[in-house]
Amino acid sequence: MQHSPWLSLLSAAVAGGVTLFDMDRTFIVGDVSGYRVHRSAWWWGFVLVNCATAAVVYFGLAAVPAFRDWNSWLFAAGIGVSYLALVRLKFATVSYQNTQIPVGLDTFYESGRQFVFKRINEAVKADRARLARRLIEDHDVKSLGNQIRLDINLDALLTPEEKKTRLAWLLKVLQDPGFDEEQKKTTMAVYLASGTQV
Repeated sequence: MQHSPWLSLLSAAVAGGVTLFDMDRTFIVGDVSGYRVHRSAWWWGFVLVNCATAAVVYFGLAAVPAFRDWNSWLFAAGIGVSYLALVRLKFATVSYQNTQIPVGLDTFYESGRQFVFKRINEAVKADRARLARRLIEDHDVKSLGNQIRLDINLDALLTPEEKKTRLAWLLKVLQDPGFDEEQKKTTMAVYLASGTQV
């Protein structure tokens, strides 16, 4: 069966979705500041590069005789789903000065991924720092505690056990005699800005 060039768009779309899910899992932790990252050129540029690479992989594998009899739609979807595994293939490992160096697309992909992720991370950190500073300036300890309690109780993704653990953490922060007011405010503002307990 002849694979249609148009089906490369299906491979690209599925690979783009897989990339998007990976990035969302890495950078968005349920905080409002993370949503700004979706407007980043680095974010969408990385997704588009992965889409284009998946389309190239589609054309490369479609030319292989072993894949000619495959169902075109399943073949295209399979390329998109397995794209990240394909670009992480290692063809060989070379020893150089007692260091094992993998040879394959994985080296280039991981280097590019880390390059982009560092830039996205810097933008996310700056956004979260701005939000945390604003929360510290505009709220007192009681107000921040109430916001966190509300945030925890309304979070549908948390299990009852996770809610219990987070509420216990909040109580510990509020009652910690070793923390002054500013430290408590900073700790709670960081949680609200990042979804991370410190």
